[in-house]
This record gives sequence, C-alpha cells and structure tokens, in this order.
Amino acid sequence: MNQNQKFAQWLELRIAYDAKARNLNVETSCQEYLQKHKHLKILDLGAGTGANCRYYFSKISQEQEWFLVEQNQELLEIAFDRLIVWAQENGYESQLQNSILVLKNQFHQITIHKIVGSILDLENLIDLNTFDLAIANAVFDLFSENQFQTLLECLKKYQLPLLATINYTGMNFIPQTDNDSCFIKYYHQHMQRHQYFGRGMGPNCGSSMWEAMNRIGMKVLQGESSWKISNNDPVLIELILGFMEESIPEIIEEATLQDELNTWLLKKQEMIAQNKLSCNVAHLDFWGYWEGCIT
Repeated sequence: MNQNQKFAQWLELRIAYDAKARNLNVETSCQEYLQKHKHLKILDLGAGTGANCRYYFSKISQEQEWFLVEQNQELLEIAFDRLIVWAQENGYESQLQNSILVLKNQFHQITIHKIVGSILDLENLIDLNTFDLAIANAVFDLFSENQFQTLLECLKKYQLPLLATINYTGMNFIPQTDNDSCFIKYYHQHMQRHQYFGRGMGPNCGSSMWEAMNRIGMKVLQGESSWKISNNDPVLIELILGFMEESIPEIIEEATLQDELNTWLLKKQEMIAQNKLSCNVAHLDFWGYWEGCIT
C-alpha cells in the first residue's frame, strides 16, 4: 500500500466522524442561502477521495455540478472509483465520459469534474465566474494565514461563498495521563513548523479563519464540530497516535524526550488494548458569504 492509498484509507475512516460532527446550524444556513438556485455549481477544494460531495449529494435537492479540485491525481482517481460505488449503492446510474462522471436517477442528475491542481491557483485552473459555492472539509489547518488570505481574496473577486467544515482546533485523551499536554503541544508545534510556504495554522486555524473572513468583509457563521471517539472504536485513535509517533520526532532533539514519547505511546497502546482510551478532537465549521450576493 503506497502513501496515497494509506491517506485515502484515513480519509474513508474519518467519514462517519466528520458526518456526525458537522455543525447543523452552519449547514442549514448554507442550505437556506442556496435554496433559490435551481442548479448548483460547486467547487470542492482539496477534494481528496470525494467524501465531501458524497456527504452533500443527498442534502442538496437541486441539480448539481461538482468540480473536485485536488493536487494529487491518484486521490482523484480513487474518488471517481468510490463515487461510482456510491452511485450503485444509492440507486444512481453512472456514466464516465472524457473524465466527467455523470450520476442519474429519476429525480436528479449530478455531474462531476476532476481538476488537478492547487487550491491557490484556481483562476488559472478554471473560469470561476459561474460558480455558486466553494466548499472545503478538513483542509485549512494545513494552510498558512497568508495562503488562506490569498484564497479569500480570490473568492471575494468572484463573490463566491465558502462552506469550510471540520477545521482542527485541538484534542484531548480520556482519561488524561502524564505527558498528554506535553506531546499534544509538540504535535501542534509540528503542524505549525516552518515550511516552504510559511507556518501552517494548525490548531489556531479557527481563530485565524474567523478573523480573516471578517477582515475581508464576509458575513460569517461558525459552530463547533467535534469528534467524540469512544473506547470501543480504537482504529481512529491508533491512527492519530500513529501520526503523532511519526511527526513529533521531527521537532524534538533530546534523546530523553524521545524515550518519554515512546513510553507515553506504549501506555496509550496498553489503554487501547484494555478498552480504556477515548479521544475528543475539536473542530470548527464556518459559513461565509458576501453581503449583497444575489441568491
């Protein structure tokens, strides 16, 4: 299994938690805003394996045309495979022609396009004049503040509203044990380490996004969208611990800290084996639109 396939597996495992966590007030406000449109043209930013559009297909009554924007072409290929499976499971016929997937049943037609490229290069990828909505799930904690500001400026130019869900703001394990706060802090520092594009917003993305959206003139609604991972579902907790095990050593140098990390991870694995470890992962959802947009 290559890295893309492993990442695709992670994206699939989190779908149920994302769906349960999404903030209904934020979602409903977006739906009400869009209800006068007979046809919706939607940009899915950082589309991954298409989980976002699969979630919204049944929540949108209008005909839909989706453009999945993703830098990783292999993830888009996986997305189309899973969309075809979704169609079979939900009573849709599917037809693939020239990299465009069309799903049909007696009530709806959904057209899906693949766009390989960066979210930050939208104007060079596609004509944005005719779109109704930009949507993104679990993307912006990876962005720097400047990158997010650049995206907002592009959306403002075309008066495109943004529904941004499951934006990471923190986590805690239950029950808490020694060194939890220490290694969660290091995990966050890794998210915010200096990279070629700057520093990712990481757990600060909630406050940073709120400030940027208001500063640029958006009307903004936010709401909590937390995961509550029970001790009866260890797979997701093990994956989170795996991410921590891989990332934290990149920013710690002291051998004693590495030993403490190994001991801490071993203790967490013991708790998982005994069905004693739960985890809460905090997120925020945002719905932002431009005052005076025609709906």
